[in-house]
Amino acid sequence: MANNELSSVKKALLEKWLQGKQPEVKKVGIPPRPNSIAVPLSFPQQRQLFLELLDRGTAVNNLSVFIKIKGCLIPSALEKSANQILERHDNLRTCFSFDQGLPYPIIKNELKITIPFLNLQDLEKVKREAEAVSIAEKEVLQSFDLTQAPLLRLKLFQIDTEEHLLLVLIHHTLADGWSLGVFLKELMAFYQAITKSIPVNLKELPIQYADYAHWQKEEAGKRIMESHLSYWKEKLEGELPVLELPTDYPRSPRRTFSGRTFRFDLDKGLTDKLEQISREEDSTLFMALLTSFYILLHKYSGQEDILIGTPIANRNLPEVEPLIGVFINTLVLRATFSGNSSFRQLLQNVRKVSLDAFSHQDIPFEKLVEELKPIRDLSRTPLFQVVFNLQNTPMPKMEIPGLETSFLEIDSGVSQFDLTLMISKRKGQYRCAVEYNKGLFQEDTISRMFHSFQLIMENALIHPDRPISELEFLNDLELQQLVHHRNQTQVDFPQEICFHQLFETQVEKTPNGIAVIHPQHQLTYRALNRRANFLAHELLGLGVGLGSRVGIWMKRSWTIPEVLLAVHKTGGAYVPIHSSFPKARLQYILEDAQLEVLISNMEPESLEGLDVPIIKWDEKALNRIENFPNLSSQVTPHHLAYLIYTSGSTGNPKGVMIPHSSLMNFLWSMKSRPGIQQNDVLMSVTSLSFDIAALEIMLPLISGAKLLIASEEMMEQPSLLGEAIDQFGVNMMQATPSIWQLLLDSGWKGKNDLKALCGGDALPRKFANKLLDKVGSLWNMYGPTETTIWSSANLINPGDNPVTIGQAIGNTQLYILDKYGQPVPLKVVGELHIGGEGLAKGYLNLPHMTKEKFVADRFSSNPQARLYKTGDRARYMPDGSIEILGRMDDQVKINGNRMELGEIMTVLLQHPSIQNGVVLTRKEDFGEKKLIAYFVPKNNMVIEQNELKEFLGKKLPSYMIPAFFVSLPSLPLSPSGKINRKDLPEPGNHQQSKSYVSPRNETEQILAEIWRNVLNIEQVGIHDNFFDLGGASMQSLQVVAKVNMFGFRINVEHLFEYQTIYELSNFLEKEPV
Repeated sequence: MANNELSSVKKALLEKWLQGKQPEVKKVGIPPRPNSIAVPLSFPQQRQLFLELLDRGTAVNNLSVFIKIKGCLIPSALEKSANQILERHDNLRTCFSFDQGLPYPIIKNELKITIPFLNLQDLEKVKREAEAVSIAEKEVLQSFDLTQAPLLRLKLFQIDTEEHLLLVLIHHTLADGWSLGVFLKELMAFYQAITKSIPVNLKELPIQYADYAHWQKEEAGKRIMESHLSYWKEKLEGELPVLELPTDYPRSPRRTFSGRTFRFDLDKGLTDKLEQISREEDSTLFMALLTSFYILLHKYSGQEDILIGTPIANRNLPEVEPLIGVFINTLVLRATFSGNSSFRQLLQNVRKVSLDAFSHQDIPFEKLVEELKPIRDLSRTPLFQVVFNLQNTPMPKMEIPGLETSFLEIDSGVSQFDLTLMISKRKGQYRCAVEYNKGLFQEDTISRMFHSFQLIMENALIHPDRPISELEFLNDLELQQLVHHRNQTQVDFPQEICFHQLFETQVEKTPNGIAVIHPQHQLTYRALNRRANFLAHELLGLGVGLGSRVGIWMKRSWTIPEVLLAVHKTGGAYVPIHSSFPKARLQYILEDAQLEVLISNMEPESLEGLDVPIIKWDEKALNRIENFPNLSSQVTPHHLAYLIYTSGSTGNPKGVMIPHSSLMNFLWSMKSRPGIQQNDVLMSVTSLSFDIAALEIMLPLISGAKLLIASEEMMEQPSLLGEAIDQFGVNMMQATPSIWQLLLDSGWKGKNDLKALCGGDALPRKFANKLLDKVGSLWNMYGPTETTIWSSANLINPGDNPVTIGQAIGNTQLYILDKYGQPVPLKVVGELHIGGEGLAKGYLNLPHMTKEKFVADRFSSNPQARLYKTGDRARYMPDGSIEILGRMDDQVKINGNRMELGEIMTVLLQHPSIQNGVVLTRKEDFGEKKLIAYFVPKNNMVIEQNELKEFLGKKLPSYMIPAFFVSLPSLPLSPSGKINRKDLPEPGNHQQSKSYVSPRNETEQILAEIWRNVLNIEQVGIHDNFFDLGGASMQSLQVVAKVNMFGFRINVEHLFEYQTIYELSNFLEKEPV
């Protein structure tokens, strides 16, 4: 946008910014407040007081500055100077009284302050300053009593004969950052006047802060405010996005203000170039830095609609410039963009957003929140969670003859927001201070993040027209570690032979060894091979050969291994079909896969009407086994080993084509890790239609181990599984978490030499620890069907940390990439991509879907290499492992809040009376999404919904608490043993009503009357939300006070937690009066 496209007002404002000047002050005129009018609260004071009352005892509203003074300082003159400032500014003699919950300012006429003096000269010289800083940082964390004036503290440290440190600490309800500068300027002016016995060089104050507060309240009702409000309502309409930066710790149900500060300098050459491109684009350094900050937040969150708060001094009126008070206002800057935008384009976007916002800066932030009624949540600030602050107004130079002053940095120990980036210029260089919530972030995470911030700026300046998705923000070392070092998984494996040939080699080694065990049968390796050869010749006779596809539609049977071997011996690929599949699904697979033969042990009536040759392979067929030699087929590793169908989004299943090379790489890798030995006994419990069954059947048979096929009866009665483990000496078993849960629920006592493989679904930490108590070792297995069964394996140890998928198996690469295919840094969430030898050829007859899901591997030197897009959300952990956070489509968004269903489920399963559960979303009739928790209680216990809400509320923010809880005797399972979410019932009669419901008992009537009175409305239903009805911060204080008049004991936090009369009443009924 060129300058001639700007309005004259914006153009003038822009010119001031371009010259690095403050905008000229407005000549409006603030009249003195009539003495008859009580001292009001300003809008910023309301906000700061509310924060203070919401978190009593915290230091979130403490402002401080720490000064080093060299020279012959006179402490008594310094104290007298401070008292002169108190006498000059009414606001510094202000404290607050409370009436029916509301705070009111009280100005003390006479007030004196003393400055405590601490002499540290007894300490070693090198330790004195550090000790003073330590004491000062503790002092900064001490809260003020709002009812006692002054809300100001000073402390003086002497660390040498002519060297002092001065701490100035003031409450944010009385001052802002500008005010600290005013205080220091006047402190030095009075000090010089006192010590030199000269008149003080300060003009008389035109007004006091109380005059401004009265004027501001009067102005808020004028029509000009409506025009500003209309702009903001349009800008912030709809569902506001909530910034979801990756955190090191779970967000607590209510935000804490415990913080730390991370500091670094920006290279002067970098900021000089930023200023240059700013001038080229008719913008400012503020806008260029803010643009870079937007890109950083986009890179770390993946979001393209981001709200940032930025404070402004709000001192455009001449009367307020010399005042000590809280004038600061906060603007909400909303930028919408995509990774396809260039830095230059985004800078223009941010420029317009900034200019528009500054043109409508006169509406107080508190008034904006009151009008917009954003969803209130104790875990976050409303509207935005991060702040950007370019501090163009430096602290005044404290020039006093004989004294030399400088500023020291101390850590305030608090963070009002998730993240605040403050940039200030000192001695010609820009210094950054990142204030972050240490309840969310570790320092190393912040350090990495803002190293990325600098890389983004460097690369944007080199390539200002390149899409921001392509701007690198990882340094070479990070890229090496994440992309290359972690994926050095090259190992040798038999590339020229197939599964059946490895098996035949094993037959030669151990012909009389037991290969297959069944409660009524057992087969040696020689016998199994003989039977497989016989069936292979039968298949050849029906025309099966190289590249043929053979369907296997069989109930659980100990004959399945020979069927798989026979198909492979002919050069064909097997196509497993679950025995419970309806005929329509079977028919679809027959036609889509163009099966040449179907092998089955199903009842004759089930096979009627199928237009395909059928081999009935059951007990009768086994009576005619003849001896045949091994076949000599032309099969190669590139031919298909199996074609397996998984559910598809179109309603029809899709066939995944797995070649022998992928299967061989997988089996060879599994043979060494988790590992299998010749004397092992592996029990197979998985249906053949689930690809992981291939491990259970094939891995023992290429290793000389024993394979026990669980019977249908065992799977129907899990207690029989436990008996079989003991009876047959099983020391290796693979199953989904749900099957392991059924085994434990059956009363199985465990086996301390059992190697347990668990995969196919998320393995909750609580359940992992429970299973570890029963087995010798536990492996978490991960992998999509499209990358051949498992792509990673992780040996799990007891602990509290989330269960991760570990690292890749042999010849497999794991990459976590953003939506534009770029690597993400540690702990940042992206989509897991898998490359390597395990990839399927693609989907049968679905070239477009194959192209969409199997993409080029740009990290490989092989131009033919591909990556599979798993659709799983994941992040790199510092120990090199990968944590899966759920499906890309499992991350839900409700009322602007993005959340992980898996995180809610993890907390739900921590309830001592719940043994299993799942959380999902459903849309109600009126289109609103609701969270639903399905759970299986222990011993059929009855667990009240309120108990579960209260339990989750201790660990999760309110927006992550499910609306409905449904108790089930068990969770429905799919044929593969995974939880079948489609079969979960609707919540039934628990649906919430949107219609008015009147109070039903005395407590609800009391609350409804209080709400009507405070909110000045006619009718309040028990399901109406307090804040949706227009409740604001100050009104919430009134409600709390009035409720407590009836003998209850609640605070503001409770009203945020229980926002309807129904919820608050239920809480109060439990509380002692």
